Amino acid sequence: MTTEDMIEELINLSYHKYKKISKGCREYDLLNRKIPVTIYGIEFTGWREYVCYKVCEFIKNKIPEAVLDLELDGNNSIISLEMNDEEKRKLNNKLFILIKEWIE
Repeated sequence: MTTEDMIEELINLSYHKYKKISKGCREYDLLNRKIPVTIYGIEFTGWREYVCYKVCEFIKNKIPEAVLDLELDGNNSIISLEMNDEEKRKLNNKLFILIKEWIE
């Protein structure tokens, strides 16, 4: 599994986790209806944007030296990475562990 594949898998898993734990919140309803809502000072228009933001924050915390580009564009939101082989190896290990935990 490539780094990009693991990031996409983490986004998919996070999508379901965040929706599950956020049920009943005002933001949950707005994100579900794709109504713009401001969280952390950022306007999100759907779950994919919010989840990509949170996954990007996770990566920044684990590999601060990685260069990340987050493009918030509704369901087309993406995370782009620039990192060396050592950073990629560290991130892959952390992503693999997190994915494994979240699947169980």
